[in-house]
Amino acid sequence: MASSFSAARRARQAVLCLLILADAAQARAAPVAAPERKLKAAYLYRVATFVDWPDAAFPRPGSPLNVGVAGDDALADEAERYMAGRLVHGHSLAVQRIDPARAVPPGLQVLYVAPGAARTRLLDAVRSRPVLTVCDGAPVQGCVIGLVADGAHLRLHIDRPEALAAQLRISARLLALSAW
Repeated sequence: MASSFSAARRARQAVLCLLILADAAQARAAPVAAPERKLKAAYLYRVATFVDWPDAAFPRPGSPLNVGVAGDDALADEAERYMAGRLVHGHSLAVQRIDPARAVPPGLQVLYVAPGAARTRLLDAVRSRPVLTVCDGAPVQGCVIGLVADGAHLRLHIDRPEALAAQLRISARLLALSAW
């Protein structure tokens, strides 16, 4: 039983990696970026496809899905290139650079937070909102998804209680890939 579960988990991880690689192969030609940033941009997009937001998270049904990137302008550039022309649940994607020293603007559905002194303040600012928070590095309080580097791979840590607090529904397929 344990080995069949383990084999199924490896198969799901392989499928997600193939989906991300297929997305990367279709991405528009862009200036060379660090492979890790390209992978993170792909993860931000792909993870969003496995999340459902409450209707109240969008001002109108056709509103874009707003992705904020705080503390890593190079990743914001890569995410803009990668997400151009793509949709998540019928929503176009708009990437915004978030200044860690300023207030988090309303209307975000995804917030990526790079390591830094303002991380806790940024996460606290969106805690009561339906925002998918994605943090770089070890998981921290207030972050729904942690991206943890493991050699040439990124591992996901999904905090289910944080997702519930943010009123987000995460697909069981994505939850099965969580490293913890």
